[in-house]
Amino acid sequence: MSINLSRLRDDLRSPQDPRQRLMALSTLINTVGMGLFLSAGTIFLIRSAGLSPATVGVGLTVGSLIGFGAGVVVGDQADRRGSREVVIAAMLVEAVASIGLLLVRDVWTLILVAAIAAVGRAGSGSARGAMIGVLAEQGKGAALRTYLRAITNVGLAVGMLGAAAVLAIDSRPAYVALVLTDAATFLLAAAVLWRLPYLPPTRTAAGVPDERRWLALRDRRYLSFTAASSVASLQYWVLVQALPVWIVLRTSAPRSMAALVLFVAAVTVAVTQIPATRSIDGPRTAARLLARSGPLFLVAWILMAVASGPSAWVAIALLLVAVLVHSLAEVWQAGGTFELSFALAQPQAQGQYQGVVGLGHGFIEALAPVIVITLCIDVGKPGWIILGVVVTVAGFLCALIERRWSRIAPASRRAD
Repeated sequence: MSINLSRLRDDLRSPQDPRQRLMALSTLINTVGMGLFLSAGTIFLIRSAGLSPATVGVGLTVGSLIGFGAGVVVGDQADRRGSREVVIAAMLVEAVASIGLLLVRDVWTLILVAAIAAVGRAGSGSARGAMIGVLAEQGKGAALRTYLRAITNVGLAVGMLGAAAVLAIDSRPAYVALVLTDAATFLLAAAVLWRLPYLPPTRTAAGVPDERRWLALRDRRYLSFTAASSVASLQYWVLVQALPVWIVLRTSAPRSMAALVLFVAAVTVAVTQIPATRSIDGPRTAARLLARSGPLFLVAWILMAVASGPSAWVAIALLLVAVLVHSLAEVWQAGGTFELSFALAQPQAQGQYQGVVGLGHGFIEALAPVIVITLCIDVGKPGWIILGVVVTVAGFLCALIERRWSRIAPASRRAD
């Protein structure tokens, strides 16, 4: 895959619609904070809050399980009341949770803060989906979603650079500054969205019986897609949780590689996001890329596994090649999943449908540490292959679900 820099600049140019530009700016600010906390949040809780790794794992998992189901309810509110206000409210909840981290001293406080954060995160994700559905021009939903994915990865890369500086300083004031900056990004992103004009609801609940209201929870094909895509999303946690531990404990590569690979991955995804997914023009092409991502993950994880044993320089080379392959697979999977999550949903209930996807992915996110650490670290090299096969099968199932859906879906829903 070659990258035309001139065309890439054109692709990254802000949308013409001022409402879409505001959403893109809000997304960029928000994801800088995500990059900060994703890279250093767990270390903050261990090094600065004084919790043990086991306590952090339990607190984050239990808190996430308590709060992750809020996405469906919040998404339904976005569909019925308008998405702008709901997204802003959810971001304010996330800001409160972020500041609350500074008060964490034991597992119970961590569970409370993690639960509040999970509610805000699930709510903002599902309501943002409803907002994208409203702001996307007719027939151009895929283009807006691709642009927002690219902006997301730019923000993550910037945040990860900031987190690297904090980890290098490794002091309480530096960690406090990181947490406060993360909270500030939620507030700034919400302030940007406040400048949006009112976005009308896509559905009204007046006189609608419950069996008609909860469309997403009764859509078996969409629930099947959610389950399969959630299993496939384990790949994210392999990169951010299993690989750094594998590098430090099982390879001869320097420890700094644990941070370097995450930065290389973020930059690669940001640069290749649009060129690698330009072929997506509807659900069929999205499903095709999603299915192709699985075998690439398998190749990448085999390379990561065999990096255990050789000399440091050989291990570094294997890890860098593996991360580049993994990044392309991630772009394909993320682009395909994101597109299908909208295409397979009923347009008048996008918030609710995105909440269902968030529910599935949130459940996997809560279980991911146990799954990926057990397979990749405890089981070792065979575990990497087992996980690769599981993710590959999940990707093919997503494509199969889309094929069956396309046979019965109205032409109007297949168009975008």
